[in-house]
Amino acid sequence: MYMKLIKLRKELKDLYIQQDKDPADVDFIISELLHVSRTELNLIENVDDQEEQIIREYALKRLNTDIPIDKLFNKAYFYGLNFYIDEFVLSPRQDSEILVDTAIKYIKENEYKTCLDMCTGSGCIAIAIKKNTQIDMLASDISNKALRVAKKNVKINDVEIEFVKSDMFEKVEGKFDLIVSNPPYIASDDIEYLDKEVRDYDPLLSLDGGDMGLKFYNEIHNEARRHLNDHGMLILEIGYDQKQLIISLFNDFNLIESVKDLNGIDRVLVFTK
Repeated sequence: MYMKLIKLRKELKDLYIQQDKDPADVDFIISELLHVSRTELNLIENVDDQEEQIIREYALKRLNTDIPIDKLFNKAYFYGLNFYIDEFVLSPRQDSEILVDTAIKYIKENEYKTCLDMCTGSGCIAIAIKKNTQIDMLASDISNKALRVAKKNVKINDVEIEFVKSDMFEKVEGKFDLIVSNPPYIASDDIEYLDKEVRDYDPLLSLDGGDMGLKFYNEIHNEARRHLNDHGMLILEIGYDQKQLIISLFNDFNLIESVKDLNGIDRVLVFTK
Protein backbone atom coordinates (compact mmCIF):
# COMPACT_ATOMS: atom_id res chain seq x y z
CA MET A 1 0.00 0.00 0.00
CA TYR A 2 1.11 3.54 -0.69
CA MET A 3 0.20 6.97 0.63
CA LYS A 4 0.63 10.24 -1.20
CA LEU A 5 3.49 12.11 0.45
CA ILE A 6 1.86 15.51 -0.05
CA LYS A 7 -1.15 14.29 1.96
CA LEU A 8 1.04 12.91 4.77
CA ARG A 9 3.04 16.15 4.92
CA LYS A 10 -0.13 18.24 5.18
CA GLU A 11 -1.62 16.02 7.87
CA LEU A 12 1.49 16.17 10.04
CA LYS A 13 2.03 19.89 9.49
CA ASP A 14 -1.56 20.57 10.55
CA LEU A 15 -0.86 18.67 13.79
CA TYR A 16 2.24 20.77 14.39
CA ILE A 17 0.37 24.01 13.75
CA GLN A 18 -2.37 22.95 16.18
CA GLN A 19 0.26 22.53 18.91
CA ASP A 20 2.15 25.72 18.02
CA LYS A 21 5.15 23.82 16.71
CA ASP A 22 7.15 24.72 13.62
CA PRO A 23 5.64 22.83 10.65
CA ALA A 24 8.96 23.12 8.82
CA ASP A 25 10.24 20.40 11.16
CA VAL A 26 7.99 17.93 9.34
CA ASP A 27 9.82 18.41 6.05
CA PHE A 28 13.19 18.21 7.82
CA ILE A 29 12.22 14.90 9.42
CA ILE A 30 10.88 13.40 6.20
CA SER A 31 13.91 14.49 4.16
CA GLU A 32 16.27 12.97 6.74
CA LEU A 33 14.37 9.67 6.79
CA LEU A 34 14.08 9.45 3.01
CA HIS A 35 17.67 10.68 2.49
CA VAL A 36 16.73 13.47 0.12
CA SER A 37 16.99 17.25 0.22
CA ARG A 38 13.95 19.23 1.30
CA THR A 39 13.52 20.60 -2.22
CA GLU A 40 13.48 17.05 -3.57
CA LEU A 41 10.49 16.17 -1.39
CA ASN A 42 8.23 17.78 -3.97
CA LEU A 43 9.42 15.22 -6.52
CA ILE A 44 8.35 12.22 -4.41
CA GLU A 45 4.77 11.19 -5.07
CA ASN A 46 4.21 8.25 -2.70
CA VAL A 47 5.67 6.53 0.37
CA ASP A 48 5.08 2.89 1.24
CA ASP A 49 3.60 1.58 4.50
CA GLN A 50 6.97 1.14 6.19
CA GLU A 51 8.13 4.63 5.23
CA GLU A 52 4.85 6.14 6.37
CA GLN A 53 5.09 4.35 9.72
CA ILE A 54 8.61 5.54 10.51
CA ILE A 55 7.82 9.10 9.36
CA ARG A 56 4.83 9.22 11.70
CA GLU A 57 6.89 7.74 14.53
CA TYR A 58 9.63 10.37 14.28
CA ALA A 59 7.24 13.27 13.66
CA LEU A 60 5.09 12.39 16.67
CA LYS A 61 8.13 11.84 18.89
CA ARG A 62 9.35 15.32 18.01
CA LEU A 63 5.86 16.73 18.53
CA ASN A 64 5.09 15.07 21.86
CA THR A 65 8.45 15.13 23.64
CA ASP A 66 10.04 18.47 22.59
CA ILE A 67 13.19 16.53 21.70
CA PRO A 68 15.29 18.76 19.43
CA ILE A 69 15.69 17.71 15.82
CA ASP A 70 19.45 17.16 16.16
CA LYS A 71 19.02 14.97 19.23
CA LEU A 72 16.26 13.05 17.45
CA PHE A 73 18.62 12.15 14.60
CA ASN A 74 21.95 12.46 16.46
CA LYS A 75 22.93 14.83 13.69
CA ALA A 76 23.46 18.58 13.37
CA TYR A 77 24.58 20.91 10.60
CA PHE A 78 26.98 23.68 11.57
CA TYR A 79 29.04 25.95 9.34
CA GLY A 80 28.20 23.77 6.34
CA LEU A 81 29.52 20.63 8.07
CA ASN A 82 27.87 17.53 9.52
CA PHE A 83 28.21 16.66 13.21
CA TYR A 84 27.22 13.77 15.43
CA ILE A 85 25.27 15.07 18.44
CA ASP A 86 23.94 13.28 21.52
CA GLU A 87 22.72 14.01 25.04
CA PHE A 88 26.25 14.62 26.32
CA VAL A 89 26.90 17.78 24.29
CA LEU A 90 25.28 21.13 23.63
CA SER A 91 23.43 21.28 20.33
CA PRO A 92 25.34 23.62 17.97
CA ARG A 93 23.75 27.05 17.62
CA GLN A 94 23.76 29.25 14.55
CA ASP A 95 24.96 32.12 16.76
CA SER A 96 28.24 30.26 17.26
CA GLU A 97 28.96 30.53 13.54
CA ILE A 98 29.64 34.22 14.29
CA LEU A 99 32.47 33.11 16.58
CA VAL A 100 33.88 30.87 13.83
CA ASP A 101 33.64 33.65 11.23
CA THR A 102 35.45 36.04 13.54
CA ALA A 103 38.19 33.55 14.42
CA ILE A 104 38.86 32.69 10.78
CA LYS A 105 39.09 36.38 9.87
CA TYR A 106 41.72 37.15 12.51
CA ILE A 107 43.66 33.92 11.90
CA LYS A 108 44.09 34.89 8.26
CA GLU A 109 44.76 38.57 8.94
CA ASN A 110 47.41 37.87 11.58
CA GLU A 111 48.74 34.58 10.20
CA TYR A 112 48.14 32.88 13.53
CA LYS A 113 49.61 29.39 13.89
CA THR A 114 48.13 27.99 17.12
CA CYS A 115 44.65 28.00 18.65
CA LEU A 116 43.00 26.70 21.83
CA ASP A 117 39.26 25.99 21.84
CA MET A 118 38.20 26.02 25.50
CA CYS A 119 34.99 24.10 26.45
CA THR A 120 34.87 22.42 23.05
CA GLY A 121 31.80 20.21 23.64
CA SER A 122 30.89 18.57 20.31
CA GLY A 123 34.00 20.11 18.78
CA CYS A 124 31.93 22.04 16.22
CA ILE A 125 33.75 25.36 16.68
CA ALA A 126 37.25 23.86 16.65
CA ILE A 127 36.46 21.66 13.65
CA ALA A 128 34.86 24.48 11.66
CA ILE A 129 37.87 26.72 12.28
CA LYS A 130 40.34 23.94 11.45
CA LYS A 131 38.45 23.01 8.29
CA ASN A 132 38.84 26.56 6.99
CA THR A 133 42.40 27.37 8.11
CA GLN A 134 45.79 25.73 8.54
CA ILE A 135 46.00 26.51 12.26
CA ASP A 136 47.23 23.95 14.81
CA MET A 137 44.25 23.33 17.08
CA LEU A 138 44.05 22.11 20.68
CA ALA A 139 40.55 21.57 22.07
CA SER A 140 39.74 21.01 25.74
CA ASP A 141 36.76 19.94 27.79
CA ILE A 142 36.13 18.65 31.30
CA SER A 143 33.74 15.93 30.08
CA ASN A 144 35.09 12.61 28.81
CA LYS A 145 31.72 11.96 27.15
CA ALA A 146 31.85 15.27 25.31
CA LEU A 147 35.41 14.58 24.19
CA ARG A 148 34.34 11.22 22.77
CA VAL A 149 31.71 13.03 20.69
CA ALA A 150 34.26 15.64 19.55
CA LYS A 151 36.74 12.94 18.51
CA LYS A 152 34.00 11.21 16.53
CA ASN A 153 33.27 14.50 14.76
CA VAL A 154 36.94 14.94 13.91
CA LYS A 155 36.79 11.64 12.02
CA ILE A 156 33.51 12.55 10.32
CA ASN A 157 34.99 15.83 9.08
CA ASP A 158 38.49 14.52 8.36
CA VAL A 159 40.53 17.05 10.31
CA GLU A 160 43.40 16.78 12.78
CA ILE A 161 42.84 18.25 16.24
CA GLU A 162 44.57 17.46 19.53
CA PHE A 163 42.36 17.06 22.59
CA VAL A 164 42.96 17.36 26.31
CA LYS A 165 40.64 16.58 29.21
CA SER A 166 40.93 19.61 31.43
CA ASP A 167 38.96 21.60 33.97
CA MET A 168 39.37 24.89 32.13
CA PHE A 169 43.14 25.63 32.00
CA GLU A 170 44.17 23.04 34.60
CA LYS A 171 45.81 20.59 32.15
CA VAL A 172 46.44 23.03 29.31
CA GLU A 173 50.12 23.64 28.64
CA GLY A 174 51.88 26.22 26.54
CA LYS A 175 50.87 29.45 24.85
CA PHE A 176 48.67 30.14 21.84
CA ASP A 177 48.19 32.82 19.24
CA LEU A 178 44.44 32.53 19.65
CA ILE A 179 42.07 31.30 22.37
CA VAL A 180 38.39 30.88 21.48
CA SER A 181 35.61 29.81 23.81
CA ASN A 182 31.86 29.42 23.97
CA PRO A 183 31.67 28.57 27.67
CA PRO A 184 28.50 27.83 29.67
CA TYR A 185 27.00 31.29 30.22
CA ILE A 186 23.44 30.84 31.45
CA ALA A 187 22.99 32.19 35.00
CA SER A 188 22.17 29.34 37.40
CA ASP A 189 18.94 31.02 38.47
CA ASP A 190 17.76 31.21 34.84
CA ILE A 191 18.18 27.52 33.96
CA GLU A 192 14.63 26.60 34.99
CA TYR A 193 13.19 29.23 32.63
CA LEU A 194 14.93 27.97 29.48
CA ASP A 195 12.97 26.40 26.64
CA LYS A 196 12.27 22.73 27.27
CA GLU A 197 14.32 21.76 24.22
CA VAL A 198 17.37 23.30 25.85
CA ARG A 199 16.69 22.66 29.54
CA ASP A 200 15.67 19.02 29.16
CA TYR A 201 17.97 17.87 26.37
CA ASP A 202 21.23 19.82 26.59
CA PRO A 203 23.56 18.77 29.43
CA LEU A 204 23.44 21.06 32.47
CA LEU A 205 27.24 21.05 32.44
CA SER A 206 27.20 22.90 29.12
CA LEU A 207 24.60 25.47 30.21
CA ASP A 208 25.16 26.49 33.82
CA GLY A 209 27.47 29.50 34.04
CA GLY A 210 27.05 30.04 37.77
CA ASP A 211 26.21 33.39 39.35
CA MET A 212 25.17 35.87 36.60
CA GLY A 213 26.58 33.40 34.07
CA LEU A 214 30.11 34.69 34.68
CA LYS A 215 31.80 31.75 36.41
CA PHE A 216 33.77 30.54 33.40
CA TYR A 217 34.50 34.00 32.05
CA ASN A 218 36.12 34.73 35.41
CA GLU A 219 38.32 31.66 35.05
CA ILE A 220 39.22 32.55 31.48
CA HIS A 221 40.08 36.09 32.55
CA ASN A 222 42.31 34.86 35.37
CA GLU A 223 44.27 32.36 33.25
CA ALA A 224 44.14 33.44 29.61
CA ARG A 225 46.91 36.02 29.81
CA ARG A 226 49.58 33.47 30.70
CA HIS A 227 48.43 31.18 27.86
CA LEU A 228 48.40 33.87 25.16
CA ASN A 229 51.40 34.85 23.10
CA ASP A 230 52.31 38.53 23.18
CA HIS A 231 50.46 39.21 19.92
CA GLY A 232 47.69 36.80 20.88
CA MET A 233 43.94 37.26 20.78
CA LEU A 234 40.99 36.06 22.85
CA ILE A 235 37.59 35.57 21.18
CA LEU A 236 34.54 34.85 23.36
CA GLU A 237 30.92 34.09 22.63
CA ILE A 238 28.62 35.78 25.15
CA GLY A 239 24.99 35.82 26.26
CA TYR A 240 22.55 38.37 24.88
CA ASP A 241 22.80 40.62 27.97
CA GLN A 242 26.42 40.10 29.02
CA LYS A 243 28.40 42.52 26.87
CA GLN A 244 29.00 45.24 29.47
CA LEU A 245 29.56 42.75 32.29
CA ILE A 246 32.28 40.95 30.37
CA ILE A 247 33.89 44.12 29.04
CA SER A 248 34.13 45.30 32.65
CA LEU A 249 35.55 41.94 33.74
CA PHE A 250 38.22 42.06 31.02
CA ASN A 251 39.04 45.73 31.61
CA ASP A 252 42.77 44.92 31.75
CA PHE A 253 42.56 43.52 28.19
CA ASN A 254 42.12 45.57 25.01
CA LEU A 255 38.67 45.28 23.43
CA ILE A 256 39.20 45.07 19.66
CA GLU A 257 35.72 44.35 18.40
CA SER A 258 32.17 43.45 19.39
CA VAL A 259 30.41 41.37 16.73
CA LYS A 260 26.63 41.22 16.45
CA ASP A 261 24.61 38.15 15.52
CA LEU A 262 21.89 38.02 12.85
CA ASN A 263 19.40 39.54 15.32
CA GLY A 264 21.63 42.54 15.97
CA ILE A 265 22.65 41.29 19.44
CA ASP A 266 26.28 41.57 20.58
CA ARG A 267 27.37 37.92 20.46
CA VAL A 268 31.18 37.83 20.20
CA LEU A 269 33.86 39.92 21.92
CA VAL A 270 37.47 40.11 20.70
CA PHE A 271 40.29 41.02 23.09
CA THR A 272 44.07 41.31 23.00
CA LYS A 273 46.42 41.26 25.97
